[in-house]
Amino acid sequence: MFLFMASILKRGMNELKIKRVYGDEVFHRGKAYFKEGRVLTAIRFKDRVFGVVAGTDRYVTSVRLDNLISTCTCPVRWNCKHGVALLLQFLSGNYVDGNRIMHHLENAERSELLKILKSLIEGDPMLLLNIQQTRVEPSAELRASIQRQIKEMLQSIKSGYADENFVNTFTKFIKTYGDWMDKDLILYTLESLVKSCEEYGYFYDYYNYYFSEEIIENLCDAFTKKSLETSDFKRLQKIVEEDEYSLLEPFLVRMVTPKNAPKLAKFSDHVKELLANAALYVEFLINAGKIEEARRILAESRDLSERECFNLYLRINETEALKLAKERRYYSSLIRYYHEMGAHEDVVVTFRSALREKVKLEHSPELYEEVFASIKSCKPVDSEELLRKLFDICFSSEYYSLCVEIGFELKDLKMLDRLLDKKADYSFKLDSKLKLLKYLSILDPEKAEKRLKTFAEELIDEKKDSAYEGAVECVLTLKEVMGKEEWAEYLKELYKRHYRKDKFWSKIRDKGIKVRKKGDNLIIF
Repeated sequence: MFLFMASILKRGMNELKIKRVYGDEVFHRGKAYFKEGRVLTAIRFKDRVFGVVAGTDRYVTSVRLDNLISTCTCPVRWNCKHGVALLLQFLSGNYVDGNRIMHHLENAERSELLKILKSLIEGDPMLLLNIQQTRVEPSAELRASIQRQIKEMLQSIKSGYADENFVNTFTKFIKTYGDWMDKDLILYTLESLVKSCEEYGYFYDYYNYYFSEEIIENLCDAFTKKSLETSDFKRLQKIVEEDEYSLLEPFLVRMVTPKNAPKLAKFSDHVKELLANAALYVEFLINAGKIEEARRILAESRDLSERECFNLYLRINETEALKLAKERRYYSSLIRYYHEMGAHEDVVVTFRSALREKVKLEHSPELYEEVFASIKSCKPVDSEELLRKLFDICFSSEYYSLCVEIGFELKDLKMLDRLLDKKADYSFKLDSKLKLLKYLSILDPEKAEKRLKTFAEELIDEKKDSAYEGAVECVLTLKEVMGKEEWAEYLKELYKRHYRKDKFWSKIRDKGIKVRKKGDNLIIF
């Protein structure tokens, strides 16, 4: 039964859907983490997957399986590469099935359950607090004690820095007693955090960025469980207006989630006032089940970006989303969608339409890479014309790495020659420029020699490991271009100018070039 349910969940999930939620860059980084085996733990329980993912630290990550949205203890906090890695781990089938374990516990003997419970409590006695909360209705004295402790903790940070230890303690307290906090106490807590945030450092440092999300999110979860009234939202609106540091942003985002949105559906007008972001409000409506209102806004609104509008409409109705995108000429979004679906011919047709109708596509190297891949895949009769136009777009946008690939595909030396003077940077990757110069070394060794020498000097002067490695590649390519004695003299002259760059010369030796310092000179064996 459990394997069957897991297979149903996986059948509705694939890499394309994950990429759509997280975007290309985050997806590829997360996939690399998954392939490197950085997911240390993955546990499925109910409609979520929980795990620990190794990055610069060990991060606790959880993902909802209904919408693939993740939360994480990393600085990004939500929809990060750790969430992608955890989803791919689940998709691979390598996880612990918590639902199967719960089924076993439900059918276990009382003595076995007590034995397991005793073992857990011995490992973490704080579990008794959670057990008490689920079994006992709090007395008036306990409620008063909770209120007093909350106020004492808030008072304590007014005279000192609110570090992560405070955050962890406060978060655990709210998780444990959130159901017993009345709405006035929750709003009072939010007010206090906003009013005194400058005194305690507003949960921020230059290493961890903001780290208060768990406190704010758990307060939101507790708030949405209460019997709310219009006056509560008016008070919350006032607190948000006084929040100069966006401290409550996680609260507002949390209201939108599938967990909380249905509880707030009847207060949608008040939620709209709180949410400055139109896309976030439409997502709230979708999660709250107000599909017709969401559809109306998407059909009429011009405040949303092309990508926001299209992706939100996809969640409502795929056919309608495609129709709307074609009517509004959302060609960038259509290209992404068709590429994800493997519909390369549709990508080419859409690109042609954008060129013919002079619609500017989104400035994104990833988007143009998808167009390039589709043209190569389906090879239309006008592929050369399309590739030349794609080259011009990429060249004017300074996406030189992709220009190199297009030039190679067309075998056009004049096209490639236009790239020789372009400096390697974020838009012209080191590997791409090296690939161009190596290609040139075969066709025009004399021109290549001069370019390779200049590029090697530029890279050495950067004093970075990756740049040193690129400089070594230039030197090795020059060895093939120049005569043996001429290359040896070049290497000696290079040493005189850069003899202090020990890392560079170490990488030269790593490539099997035997060199040794003798006085101020370089000996080559």
